[in-house]
Amino acid sequence: MPQRSTNPAEQFLAVEGLLTSWLKERRAVLSRYTALVVASDDTPDSTHLVRRQRELCELLMDYISAGHFEVFAELLNEAEIFGDNSASLMAGLMPAIADTTEVILAYEEKYSSGEAYPDTLRRDLSALGEILESRFVLEDRLIAGLHNSHRRQLQAPGQTG
Repeated sequence: MPQRSTNPAEQFLAVEGLLTSWLKERRAVLSRYTALVVASDDTPDSTHLVRRQRELCELLMDYISAGHFEVFAELLNEAEIFGDNSASLMAGLMPAIADTTEVILAYEEKYSSGEAYPDTLRRDLSALGEILESRFVLEDRLIAGLHNSHRRQLQAPGQTG
């Protein structure tokens, strides 16, 4: 977790580093998800699918946890430090992001257990893909509307701080 600052520029830079790391983790989730979809299409043995499911579930939990307990908290802190109206954007998007979290947690609970669920796997993977896409769009809107807005403020003449 970044060191909190009351200086807008310092907080922005701390969040920038956190976002960079978190978005790399998001790409890893997407890569692992894609690999699992391909593996499920090839219908390998269930042991192989169960292992891939667990790996995906672990990454999903790391990603979701980092978002809720680090990234979103630091973005809110950034919004408060900048003192603009960007916290309202966050308040508007967080309920929808929380809804995606619930679906992802249900998927993780089902598939991290070690069961293969061959009859529902493809349907569940498809639903997970749609939820991930929705979540990524919401997260991108949050980052663009809040963090990237602050980037522009810092680059403008008479910057905050």
